Amino acid sequence: MARHKKIQTEAQEDPEMNISSMIDCCFLLLIYFLVATSLVSEKKLDISIPASTQSASSQKPPVDPGRILLRADGSATWNGDMTVAEVYNPDAKPGTSEYRSQRELEQLVEQLKNYKDLASSVQAEPVVMLTGAPTAPHQRIVDIMAALAEAGIKSVGISTADPDAN
Repeated sequence: MARHKKIQTEAQEDPEMNISSMIDCCFLLLIYFLVATSLVSEKKLDISIPASTQSASSQKPPVDPGRILLRADGSATWNGDMTVAEVYNPDAKPGTSEYRSQRELEQLVEQLKNYKDLASSVQAEPVVMLTGAPTAPHQRIVDIMAALAEAGIKSVGISTADPDAN
């Protein structure tokens, strides 16, 4: 019988992976996304819902609530007769005049300020009802809320109904 000699092998070390290059890539990607992402600061929307009390409901307010109708295409009207926002274009590039005019809604802000002055003249709180189509662009709703905040109107009612359906 032949004896087999056991061959002694060297103890193998645990395999190591050098991850320093992977960490460098992660930091570069992090920096890239921080720089490439445009950080848009929205205006503070300090808006409260109108309170509902029985004493307030028994009296007719001296000023009718303002009404903003937002359609599915992003266009909006003030009190049903004045167009204050054109059709929303989601492809408008930031920094262009088209993008700025779509987001700032200057006509709406002017009408809201006039409405607030009218309500203040009779010592009433201005109340605005925003009725939007369920498929209206969410960005347009945020733009309208920013216009309300810019005009100083804090009592806002929001409902979803299709303004085009009769």
